[in-house]
Amino acid sequence: MLEMTTTQSKELFFTALKGQNFSPKTIRAYGDDLTQFIQWVSKNRVDFDNPTRFTRMDIEGFMNYLAGQNMTGVTRVRKLAAIRKFFAFLEVNTIIANNPANTVKGARREEKEPSVLYKEQYKALLFEASTSLRDYAIIMTFLQTGLRLSELANLKIDDIDFENKLLIVRQGKGKRDRQIPLVDEEIKALQNYIHYRNTELIIDDDILFLAKNGTSLNVSTIKYIVAKYIKKAGIRKKASVHTLRHTFGTHKIDKGMSIATLQELMGHKKKETTLKYIHMAKTNLRQEMMETVL
Repeated sequence: MLEMTTTQSKELFFTALKGQNFSPKTIRAYGDDLTQFIQWVSKNRVDFDNPTRFTRMDIEGFMNYLAGQNMTGVTRVRKLAAIRKFFAFLEVNTIIANNPANTVKGARREEKEPSVLYKEQYKALLFEASTSLRDYAIIMTFLQTGLRLSELANLKIDDIDFENKLLIVRQGKGKRDRQIPLVDEEIKALQNYIHYRNTELIIDDDILFLAKNGTSLNVSTIKYIVAKYIKKAGIRKKASVHTLRHTFGTHKIDKGMSIATLQELMGHKKKETTLKYIHMAKTNLRQEMMETVL
């Protein structure tokens, strides 16, 4: 067996993840989850820095602790996945003899119906954002392309192909580029914003959406922008950036887009992820129709 401390093993694990081309965001998430687990164990065991001393009961105890902190099943499943991957890495590299996480059962995931904006709601959202060329273009891009938050934050000027009416998502989730057709109103919003961007801002990079000082917007700022207009539009349901992505998928299915095409546009690895939009279209848009009649 290769003798290493838990601390050394964790650093080696992160080095391996980088070598396997995992995204910085994924590596950060693993780091946060593993650090929390090891810190919890360190309060209960003096030999926590010896990876061979970890047992199934340590992991079960941590999962029970998280449940006591009212963490969701989804969060607990994610943290367990990080712990499993860490110990699997140690086992493969003969740092430990067996993976103590193999037989630990994950928490049940809560079934939540994702929120979707009705037509009048997303129209109100766009109306409220219309006083800002940048913010209007951001909201419009989310609604018309279904981009993830990180994908929009990383968009560059060259990712917009106005001639062919395409938006190119480079190195999105799963490391696979994809192209999304742009509708005319989205093209107009982007053109108006880019004209303002190129004439009014002090630009220091080629990122598409910028702050007033010319620096790129971080994901927290984009979340704040979207939340601000959701509140201004009087939308009372729980909504976020991801709601705009759900809205894109649901309305595309309602208009007859095939599952295969939507899967490609949204960058889903699994067809099952896309299939949920059929149910969402039936439930959410039926409710919208009833409210319109009333």
